[in-house]
Amino acid sequence: MRNGAQHNTQAALLALADLLEYPGADWPQRLELIADSLGDQTLAEFSRRTASLPLASLQETYTQTFDLNPVATLEIGYHLFGENYKRGLFLAQLRETEAQYALDEQRHLPDYLPTLLRLLTKLDDRELREDLIAECMLPALGKMKTALKSKENLYAPLVEAVETRLIAEAPARAVGLLARELNVLPRAAELSFIG
Repeated sequence: MRNGAQHNTQAALLALADLLEYPGADWPQRLELIADSLGDQTLAEFSRRTASLPLASLQETYTQTFDLNPVATLEIGYHLFGENYKRGLFLAQLRETEAQYALDEQRHLPDYLPTLLRLLTKLDDRELREDLIAECMLPALGKMKTALKSKENLYAPLVEAVETRLIAEAPARAVGLLARELNVLPRAAELSFIG
C-alpha cells in the first residue's frame, strides 16, 4: 500500500508542477492528463475555468500573475529572502541538491516552484524533504495564496491546492510552522510535562 500511496503522491506533485508551468499549445492535453492524477474539486474547477479560456488569455493571465507580480512569483526564495544575499546562498544550495536529478533547472532558477515540486518526487531523504516543505515552500505559498486570493486570481485555487498537498506531505512540521506563524505555540512554562 505504501508504494501505491507514494506513487499517487508523486503523480500529484508532478501534475501540480505541470499546471504551474507556462501554458502552451498542449494545455488541453495537460489538463486531461492531470485530471486523472488529481481527484480534487478545487482543481476540477480550475481545470474547467482554464479549459474554456482562449490560450492567449490564459497565457496573459499567467504572465500577469507569476512573471509581472513579485508577490506571486514562482521563485520561492524571493518570498523568503527578497533580493537579499541569503537568497543567493539558498539558490546555491538548491542548485547543488538538484544537480543529481534531471529537473530542467537550466531554464529556471533552482527555487522555481515547479522544479521544487519535481525535486520532492526524487528526494529519498525524508528530513530534507520535510525541511524543504515546512521551512521554505509553505511560507512562500502562504504569501502567494494571500496575495492571489485578495485579487480573486484564476490561479489562486491552484496555489491553494499545492499548499494543501504539501501540508499533507509533512503534517507534523506543517502544523508546527502554522502554529508558529499564528503565534499560538504554548510557552514552555505553560506545558505541565516540562520541568
